[in-house]
Amino acid sequence: MKNVLLLGDSRRMGYEPFVRKLLEGRAAVYGPAENGRWAGYTLNSLRFWLNDFPAPDIVHWSCGLWDLGDDYHIGRPFSLPEEYESAVERTVIVLRKLFPGVKIIFGTTMPVGDGDVTGIRNYNGIMAKVAEKEGILVDDLFALMHDKMVPYDRGDGLHLNDEGNALVAAQVVSAIEEYL
Repeated sequence: MKNVLLLGDSRRMGYEPFVRKLLEGRAAVYGPAENGRWAGYTLNSLRFWLNDFPAPDIVHWSCGLWDLGDDYHIGRPFSLPEEYESAVERTVIVLRKLFPGVKIIFGTTMPVGDGDVTGIRNYNGIMAKVAEKEGILVDDLFALMHDKMVPYDRGDGLHLNDEGNALVAAQVVSAIEEYL
């Protein structure tokens, strides 16, 4: 049985139980009990989180929304595009160094509510560029949810209800099955 590590923000925490159930008996699925927040936070936290899990055969990783946030209202994203790209690249380097032969899947950042998606598309483009360079499979969660966020919204314009999480989990599992 393969070990699957799910990394990402609070949205990952929403669909993770659904992925675990769908892969029951075929793969051991695990992920941090903590929100991965932005890409740099996830990269830094790997050294703590990975001690709690068996070596992964497959990693499905999705961070980006926090990177886009202008939480302090200073007119720029939390992570500039070049910082985001660097964190994504270094995450790949670290995972491959620690787990030679690991299969990595990038999950694109899903849209929010019915708001502007330009920044999300731009950062997904950065992720896709790194994926192409590194030979990494991209799971396009944005395309899946681009017109479904409102009907599957949990009520906060950001997180998914159970039906939305089940829909995303089915696609995440489909991507993981490429490597099972």
